[in-house]
Amino acid sequence: MTDIDPWGDVEIADYGRTMERFGIEPIASVADRLPDNRLVRRGIVFGQRDLETVLDARDRGDPFAVMTGLMPSGVFHFGHLAVLDQARMFQEMGAELTLCVADIEAYATRDIPLDEARELAVEEYLLNYVALGLDLDATDFYFQSEAGNDHLVRSKLFSRYVTQNEFEATYGTAAPGKLASALTQYADILRPQAPENGGPKPTVVPVGIDQDPHVRLTRDVASRYRETAYVKPASTYHRFMRGLQGGKMSSSDPTSYIALTDSVSEAKRKIDAAKTGGRTSVEEHREKGGVIEEDMVFELLAFHLIRDDDELARIRREYESGAMLSGELKEIAKERLEVFLREHHENRKEARPKVEAYLEERTETGFGVDT
Repeated sequence: MTDIDPWGDVEIADYGRTMERFGIEPIASVADRLPDNRLVRRGIVFGQRDLETVLDARDRGDPFAVMTGLMPSGVFHFGHLAVLDQARMFQEMGAELTLCVADIEAYATRDIPLDEARELAVEEYLLNYVALGLDLDATDFYFQSEAGNDHLVRSKLFSRYVTQNEFEATYGTAAPGKLASALTQYADILRPQAPENGGPKPTVVPVGIDQDPHVRLTRDVASRYRETAYVKPASTYHRFMRGLQGGKMSSSDPTSYIALTDSVSEAKRKIDAAKTGGRTSVEEHREKGGVIEEDMVFELLAFHLIRDDDELARIRREYESGAMLSGELKEIAKERLEVFLREHHENRKEARPKVEAYLEERTETGFGVDT
């Protein structure tokens, strides 16, 4: 069961097969109970596990939560937006939002110093999150390294409810750094259900498929733990946005992504250099049309830059028919990207004093729940 490594490079060739193998249900089975959402409509969010528990709680008017985390190991780019979009959707539905900075995991598995992880989390993630509409005042934001004694103790207690064989079967190895990181993640995922946070409640964790091993073992821990009657966490799954050159989008390769802090001119250069599905000549392209499945520029439009489905369908028809050339498609992307980035950069400026004031207050009162 070790095909998916939450600490390594993951590329999924067949999402359907992966869903079947790990017991993931299609999001379509509950889509009519969700708010209208672009990612769901377009199949970018494709799967779910036990999401009915969260939706039932919402319908009853009972408390429910959404939990997400961020790995402070690089810049925040368009490939990260799907998680934030889902977290905001659930927060707007009434969910209590928990946002964790995985600085201990970054230190243990990626050799990133804690102070560097903290700086990255604020500059590259928290500022962008608030600029994109996250309600920070309604969010339990914390660093793993400052989560509080009760939280960290629980992560150690959870070790009693996972066997070494289960751990190795899920992750491939029980290396000390991975073991410590995983146990901490189980406490993170279950944090919204801790006694100090109102106790057990349905909780959804939006993740890429690479993080599913953590979700699965957390569900096992939740069902076995006797001191608290945890509700097994639900989850949603989204497709990976591919890199601008095709293949995996990687934070270690700036040519594979557009960061939300990139300048407009830099972002446009990356679009110009991106892989397309255009043919080798204009004549061939006019005759056969573009190959949309191989076009990274269209993927960027479909994931984030074109909000109207009818407009996206028109662009697709024209490109696949050959009426639209790759250069024309790139011009559309550059135009939309410029509008997005200019607005976002202004929103980041407005978000900075809010974030600084929030962090100053939290530093004075303590990030931990029991400090």
